[in-house]
Amino acid sequence: MTIDRTGGQNDDILAAVAGLRTPDVSQQRARQLRRRCHAGLQAQAAPKPSAALVTRTNGTVFRRLVGPALGGAWCLAYLVELVRRAAALYLSTQ
Repeated sequence: MTIDRTGGQNDDILAAVAGLRTPDVSQQRARQLRRRCHAGLQAQAAPKPSAALVTRTNGTVFRRLVGPALGGAWCLAYLVELVRRAAALYLSTQ
């Protein structure tokens, strides 16, 4: 951007920026998006079954117990290997 001697910005650049179009969605697309948003909000507001009535499935047990345990074991194995290699590198330089 160029600056003239009076300290103001160049009017040609400002005129070019002012002439830029702002992109907007069509009216039809706006209505489609609005309908989807309303449908999603109504689905969230729908009453959910009581926790006592919901039975646990194997997927729930895996998501709550087995998955995090496997993730934790993987992180622990990675950390142990990282420390082991750092110690081997440190001891080999002495």
